[in-house]
Amino acid sequence: MEIIIKSSYGMIKHNETDEDLAVILSLFLAENSTLLFSFYERNMPLCDADVQKFILDRCRFINSEWVLPWTETIPHWDESPTPPRIIWFSVTEKIDIMQAIKIDNLFRCVVIKQGEEFEQHLNVLFHQEYYSSIDEKEYDYYLGFTNKTDLLSRVLPGIKERYNIDIKIM
Repeated sequence: MEIIIKSSYGMIKHNETDEDLAVILSLFLAENSTLLFSFYERNMPLCDADVQKFILDRCRFINSEWVLPWTETIPHWDESPTPPRIIWFSVTEKIDIMQAIKIDNLFRCVVIKQGEEFEQHLNVLFHQEYYSSIDEKEYDYYLGFTNKTDLLSRVLPGIKERYNIDIKIM
């Protein structure tokens, strides 16, 4: 595992299972906080009833907030000038975090304290894959984060206890 610190965000390069990824995500939880995973509201009809219930039972906010640490238009706008509505649903337990990852492995989520407004989130976490070979058959996963101070001071010790890591500062 490799942690890469960039100027505006950081990335954890990994090849972990969903269960290990859930453990890593749980390390980002501060006291009295939760992870809010995103899900495009317009994709709900594409999910089975159990997934819809899981998301809706845990819904904390619905908005169109762009939270990723780079300027970009929100994807899937099609021709509409209105940004898509995003359901932000809460998970804190490992089994629920694993379910959220199963719903969308290339997720984005925020860490927020219980009772806070959405804009007061403490960290943005996002999971991406990048192809590592020219023929696009091999890829690496990266867990991104925006709060580097939190990672270095609070989260990193827990990661070091469980995983062998290298740190690069760019």
